[in-house]
Amino acid sequence: MKKRYFLLIFTLILTGCGIQEREKLVQKKEKELAQKEQELITREVALQLKEASLAKKQHQIDSTQTDSAAINSNITGLWNVRMVCVETTCTGSAIGDTKSETWDIFYQNNQVVAKAMTDNTVTRTYEGTYQDNLLELRDNIEVSSQTPATEIVVRLTPQNENSLEGQRQIIRSGDCRIVYSLQLEKDSPIPF
Repeated sequence: MKKRYFLLIFTLILTGCGIQEREKLVQKKEKELAQKEQELITREVALQLKEASLAKKQHQIDSTQTDSAAINSNITGLWNVRMVCVETTCTGSAIGDTKSETWDIFYQNNQVVAKAMTDNTVTRTYEGTYQDNLLELRDNIEVSSQTPATEIVVRLTPQNENSLEGQRQIIRSGDCRIVYSLQLEKDSPIPF
């Protein structure tokens, strides 16, 4: 009987140790799951904040583009352009050189486009933006056997509703730079 009693106690002890081990293991797994759940919640909150921030930035961009197109519509139309070279480091160009063109300025897909014309032929197309009272236009000319890499930047500010003033800067490879002073006068329609 002692042997049975001893065997029963020994079995209870062994099974009791196994239960405690299993309880510790289950508690450890529960803590790990709770920690992972907390990490997922933290990530979800961070993603929601980023999404809200991106949505706010997109709204600001959309409203800026819409506002600029509506507010600055008086820069559209035909303009008589007079250019005078005021600075040059390029051969074949001299200070005092003048050019005259007609520019057709309009909006296309919330971007300002200016088509430069000489004798009713489009010679160049600029694209850019009008923000904070500054019209900035660019034209990048691809490198070819006939032309070096060239970047043209035009910056204009309104003087009144019928005139713009600024500069046109031509930058070519090989330390060649030409700066023109620009004066634009709005072409008034011919009265009937």
